[in-house]
Amino acid sequence: MDNHTKTYLMPVLAMLGLLLAILWMAGGFDDKIQPGRLSSGKVYQGETLTLQTSVVQSVEEVAASVHSKQTTQVASRVLAPIKKIHVKAGDIVHQGDLLIELDNRNNLARVGQSQGNLNAIRAQLKQADSHYQRTQNLYSKESVTKAELERARAAYNSLRAQLAGAVQKLESSRTTSSYSQIKATFTAKVIDRFAEPGDIASPGVKLLTLYDPQSLRVDANVRESVALSLKIGDQLEAVIPALNTRMPVIVEEIVPEANPGARSFLIKAKIEHQGRMLPGMFARIRIPLAEQQQLLIPQRYVKQMGQLDVVWVLERKQAVRRFIRTGAVKQNDQVLVISGLDAGEQLILPEHVGEQR
Repeated sequence: MDNHTKTYLMPVLAMLGLLLAILWMAGGFDDKIQPGRLSSGKVYQGETLTLQTSVVQSVEEVAASVHSKQTTQVASRVLAPIKKIHVKAGDIVHQGDLLIELDNRNNLARVGQSQGNLNAIRAQLKQADSHYQRTQNLYSKESVTKAELERARAAYNSLRAQLAGAVQKLESSRTTSSYSQIKATFTAKVIDRFAEPGDIASPGVKLLTLYDPQSLRVDANVRESVALSLKIGDQLEAVIPALNTRMPVIVEEIVPEANPGARSFLIKAKIEHQGRMLPGMFARIRIPLAEQQQLLIPQRYVKQMGQLDVVWVLERKQAVRRFIRTGAVKQNDQVLVISGLDAGEQLILPEHVGEQR
């Protein structure tokens, strides 16, 4: 072999040797085990669990929020300085309780002025009535003219009209004066207050927010296919994670219009009063769906290896490790198997495998 041939042959041989070394290090020349399975090579003769499917009522959990059916924003009807606020956030108030007092001096002055004007008109009307009666008597005796009788009657009727107006003005003044005391219209809990004594209360600007703790409900946006299967009066289950509580709820309203963006319907369900429950809390509504055949196994048969779930299956009298995909944990520590196992297969407890693992 001449030097020219050796020059080209040596790099090729070196490359082949490197490839063979890489294949050997990668296990290319070893016996293969099926991916996801590991056999111990020993015969297993211990206890096993034969898998069977179960009919399970599947449930869909929908994110929801706690709301109050009766939430009120308290505001003033008149423009006036705030004299005193009798409540704070978290207080319970009852119907008729005084919440806020406004400065009422201007209104009281108007009431006094209206009352004085009414008294003056009544006095004038009394005189006009007497004059009208005398004029009628004289007219019957032909001692006065008909024109004088008409003037007396007109003066009397005018004062009667003024009296009616003065009475209405007094009532209006008294009503406006009563607005200086803002009272609760129902038994409620104070959520928050937005003013302090000395602030100017303006008509329509909220001063307090109240809600009825006895009228709580859970609102949730439920996807179309599930919402259409619900009806008024259906009983569902609500979960309040913050309180670690489950409770029944009754569907009392289904808004008959879908959200075009989310393709969902708003469902409102009545919830029983709980002392610790507050509006705005996060909740979940559990909606039962159709029954399904599911494969459930006891959680003690599943061992975690990092982020993977592993079980040991009896195959040809040997304990074989198999990776599976699991779902939620059901009642009695039963784990839902999504893939990796079939009904009829036999499971082995991890602690029974021993050193074979």
